[in-house]
Amino acid sequence: MQKTQNNHNVIARHKQSSASLYIKKISYIALTLLWVALPISANKNPVIHIVTEHLPPYQIVTQNKPLSGFAVDIIKETMARSHYAYSMKNYPWVRSYNLAQVKANYCIFSIARLKSRENMFKWVGPISSVSNTAMWARKGRHIKISNLNDAKKYIIAVNRDDIAHTGLIERGFNEDENLYVLDNTNSLISLLITRPEIDLIVADDTTIKFRTELAGANINELQRVYEIKDLPLNFFFACSKKTDDNIIQHLSNKLQSLYQDGSYDAIWEKWRNTLTSPKL
Repeated sequence: MQKTQNNHNVIARHKQSSASLYIKKISYIALTLLWVALPISANKNPVIHIVTEHLPPYQIVTQNKPLSGFAVDIIKETMARSHYAYSMKNYPWVRSYNLAQVKANYCIFSIARLKSRENMFKWVGPISSVSNTAMWARKGRHIKISNLNDAKKYIIAVNRDDIAHTGLIERGFNEDENLYVLDNTNSLISLLITRPEIDLIVADDTTIKFRTELAGANINELQRVYEIKDLPLNFFFACSKKTDDNIIQHLSNKLQSLYQDGSYDAIWEKWRNTLTSPKL
């Protein structure tokens, strides 16, 4: 009798051990499948990291307030129509520009689509089109420019990697010869006004007023001396080349839908008075 009871105990322990082993195997398989599935899900719906700079009225950075501006409204509406979660942060232009080149799922606005940038990004679509950029000098300076080559006689302050810097290099200008390159966007107007060796800066008619205000200067201290007609300031939304093509196409479709259903025009009307400043 005792022997029979012992056998039952052995069988019971064996069953318990087998059941425990089975549960452990199932748990291991489930965890393995979970770890495999998570990256796949993350890859299908990654967070899109959007970077920009302070460039009113397109992007306006105000302390303790959310980003605002014409381009900000366009991008926010585009992302609201997408199925992607996103973040939006502002940095100095050079940092945003670099992040959007090297990191997957990083996108940037507002960026001019220049020939030399064409293969550096994947282009989602246009945000706005401004027909001009111009060269500006301090009022009272006797600077005469009849064509772009005339401007090579002067020292032009530009922000590193922005449209003026890149566009002028494309047109035969050179650093340390006729281009003075800055890493701090906020210094551009101040440099023009306070440093006699700086002859010119480049800006469009819309942002020049905001740039001077940011520097604590007055627009009446400047004069518009030459329009660069072949350097249009067409602003775009673009992403890192490491970003999946399906993401680019999806965002492109959503941005295009703003133009198709009248939403773009409604946002334009909201900002029209600041985007259509008269030429000075």
